[in-house]
Amino acid sequence: MPAVRHLNPFRFSGPLPPDEMIDRDPEADDLLALAEGGHSFRLVGARRYGKTTLLRRVLEAAEHQGTATVLVDLQDVLSIAEIVVRIERAYERLKGPVRRRVEELFRAWNIGLSLGGGGFTATLQRNPNVDAESVLLRLLELPAALFEREGTTSLIVFDEIQDVLAVQGADGKIRSVIQHQTEAATYAFAGSAPGVMQQLFADPKRPLLDQAVPRQLVPLPIADVAVYVARRFRQTGRDAGAALTPMLEFTRGHPQRSMMLAHYLWERTPPTSGADEGTWISALDQAAGDTAQLMRAIWRALTTNERRVARAMAVVATPLHSEETAQAVGIKRSSIGKALESLMANADVILEDGRPRLTDPVFELWLYKRGLTPLAGDDYVEET
Repeated sequence: MPAVRHLNPFRFSGPLPPDEMIDRDPEADDLLALAEGGHSFRLVGARRYGKTTLLRRVLEAAEHQGTATVLVDLQDVLSIAEIVVRIERAYERLKGPVRRRVEELFRAWNIGLSLGGGGFTATLQRNPNVDAESVLLRLLELPAALFEREGTTSLIVFDEIQDVLAVQGADGKIRSVIQHQTEAATYAFAGSAPGVMQQLFADPKRPLLDQAVPRQLVPLPIADVAVYVARRFRQTGRDAGAALTPMLEFTRGHPQRSMMLAHYLWERTPPTSGADEGTWISALDQAAGDTAQLMRAIWRALTTNERRVARAMAVVATPLHSEETAQAVGIKRSSIGKALESLMANADVILEDGRPRLTDPVFELWLYKRGLTPLAGDDYVEET
């Protein structure tokens, strides 16, 4: 009989299916309880921290209870028309009676929306001057219409909600409708930039002020990651062995990086023997090589002083705000705090036991390998 061939059980590109999520049971239960209680919430977490996977799990649980659930991806939206298209596409994923009710409402409204045939995108192609703002306001009323007709409540997730700030007045239009839907719908707002999310929901000048209960997504418990990885190795005829501990120490509970390094480690572990430290080093080298281009892109997206502070956090052993650190990376001591605040606002840095640390361990490794020598193309002109 031929040997059983196992596929690599560790996926790390894109959101995971809800049943493959590592732990997050307390977070999922908390968010579902908020939604059931009619409380809208906002979920903030660093990029690649599993926000979408967690929210899909909450949506799946809510759907089992008869709630209409919709996940709207607002990443990189630039216009009201694009927001309309994203929401319309989110409703396309509905199934069964709720989908039929939505289709009936779209036909009755006769404003260019549909769940097929190109939808609002086709409408824009036929008539570029269509009033997208009016269509958006009507589309946002859909949960209330479903509630009035069927008594069906909705849970609507706006993922990467911070990107609506690129569309003038969009957050005000959203609030003007959803604030009246307390019985019909609950809203979840997710974002990866804490500073921008704070601006959206805690700035007295913004329309969405105090519209959602705040929740923060933190790194995974190391013990839970250990159990998950070891179990999946065993289930597929492999043993993480002595490589498991250094992998856990490196990834520090970062969800996507844990899955990525476990993936590379599994690939290098023979089915007949356990992984050792050499296997781990090989897996880490492969991960570093495969992500080098992305790390460079992250570096280029930082300001000059953000680069200096990030490099100091990865390389320098002296206290971050000390004169020794400032001199080592060529920054004014008085500028460290401002750059650190900016890095935290974009979730490039998180607090770990009250101490700031780079969120992405792979980026930290990339910086560490380069030491204190400025890279080619670094523009180290002091920022004021």
